[in-house]
Amino acid sequence: MRDQAVLNLVDQWQAVLAVERAATTCRRYVGVIHQFLDWYAAQEHRPLTLRYLTPITLVGYRNALQQTAKTSTVNIHVSALRAWGDWLNQQGAITGNPAARLKVVGRQEPLAPKALKDSEVNALLRAAADSRHPARDTAIVQMLLQTGMRIGECAALHWEDITFGEKQGQVLIRAGKGNKARIVPLNASARQALATYVAPVLQVEPTLKAVAGAWMRRLRSAPSTSLWQSQKGGALSVSAMERVIAGLVRDGAARQLIPAVTRAHTLRHTFATRYLATHAQDLVGLAALLGHSSLNTTRIYVQPTAEQLADRVERIDLNAYPD
Repeated sequence: MRDQAVLNLVDQWQAVLAVERAATTCRRYVGVIHQFLDWYAAQEHRPLTLRYLTPITLVGYRNALQQTAKTSTVNIHVSALRAWGDWLNQQGAITGNPAARLKVVGRQEPLAPKALKDSEVNALLRAAADSRHPARDTAIVQMLLQTGMRIGECAALHWEDITFGEKQGQVLIRAGKGNKARIVPLNASARQALATYVAPVLQVEPTLKAVAGAWMRRLRSAPSTSLWQSQKGGALSVSAMERVIAGLVRDGAARQLIPAVTRAHTLRHTFATRYLATHAQDLVGLAALLGHSSLNTTRIYVQPTAEQLADRVERIDLNAYPD
C-alpha cells in the first residue's frame, strides 16, 4: 500500500543518490525509505502522502524502530530520513525538512572491560611456571600484568629499554600507539620475574641486587638485542608471544580456572582495573601509564562491569530472593 506520487519521488531521489553517494549508501538509504513507507501504511492503514510527512510521524517511526533495532541501525534510518527530507525540500515537493530536527539515538556508555580475578591471575601464573619456558613466560605475563603495556609494546622491548634497580625500575616504551613514547615504572613483582628470566644470561644469582649490577654491565658491553628470545634464539615476535599467552590460557581454561576468552589485552584491563581500585581518582595517572592520549578512553575503567551491575541489581531491597 504505497502512494504512487511518493514512489516516483523516491525513484528520482535514488537516481540522484546513485551519482552523489556510494552504491552501498544508496541501497541502504532507499531501503530505509521503503521500510518507513511500509511502517506508516501498517500503522495508519493508508499510504503515506507528503501531507503526512511530519516531524511527529518521523519521531513515531524512530521510536518504534528503537524497540527492535540496534542503536547504529536506528541512526542510519535517521540519517536517511534527514537526507530524503532535505532533497524533497530542495525539489519544492515540501516546505522545510520535517526530519531536520530528528535526533539520533545516543549510545550507551560501554561497560568496563572484564578483568581477571585474583584466583584467575594466580592460575595463569601457575600455568606459566609449568610451561616449557617457565622463567620467560612468567616474566612476559608479569610484565603485561604489572605495567598494562600492550603486547606489541612488550614484544618490541630491548635490553636498553629497561632501567633495572634493586629498589626500583622502569621501562621505556619507545613507540606506543600513535608512535608515542612513555615511561612506566616496574614494581617488585615485575622486576623479580625479569631477574629470574635474565639471571642465566647474565650468569648471576636471580636476586634483584645481583641482576641490577649485571644489567648495567651488559648495557655497557653488549650490543642491542631483543629482551625476549624464542626457542631458536631469535627475537620473540608479537604473534609468537600471543601464542604463548593463548597456550597458557588454554591450559587453565581446560580446568575452568581461567576464562577461555582471556587474551593478552585482558591483562592490560586487569592492570587498569586494579590501579583504579587502589587509586580511585587518578584517571590522569592511569592514562599516562596506559599511553592513552584522551581521558575519554581511560574513563571506561570507571564504568561498572556487567558482573557488578548484575550483583547490584541482585542486592536491591525490592528483590525477594537475594542470594
